[in-house]
Amino acid sequence: MKPPTPPRWRTLPLPEASGLDAALAYVIARSPISDPFARYGQAKKMRRENLIKASETYFNPWETIFEGNPQRILERGEPVTLPRMFVLQGEFDDNVLPAVQEKFVATYRKAGGEIDYELFLGCEHRWIIKPGPQTDRAIEMMKAFIARQLQARRPEVFANADH
Repeated sequence: MKPPTPPRWRTLPLPEASGLDAALAYVIARSPISDPFARYGQAKKMRRENLIKASETYFNPWETIFEGNPQRILERGEPVTLPRMFVLQGEFDDNVLPAVQEKFVATYRKAGGEIDYELFLGCEHRWIIKPGPQTDRAIEMMKAFIARQLQARRPEVFANADH
């Protein structure tokens, strides 16, 4: 059973496809901002003015950095849908720290979500945009993850198909 979606976060209605469900079946995230407040603190520590300003502009009013914070939402035990996830993280990422991701992964699992986590050794924040063995490995891992999700959904798709 899916938890109710608060009205504030619902998508716009689509009368032409009222039965359409746009819920995510799975998520792949590379260095996601799973805790915007922790990332803001890291930006301040590193004196990255562009990231500090971007956070302060985006989270207006400021309290929304806590309200819409995935880490805090899970910690508060809010009713949420937990799609299957795969998080890819660079070992030397100094923008979104591996420790922040590891905490998120543990909290996601504790909340009942299924999540894979892969730490890419020797990699920084934007490593996946550069050709190389780690990028190739990440792409293969993402393709395998997607294939597993599609395979797991296949019986459901065929059960709902009109024959």
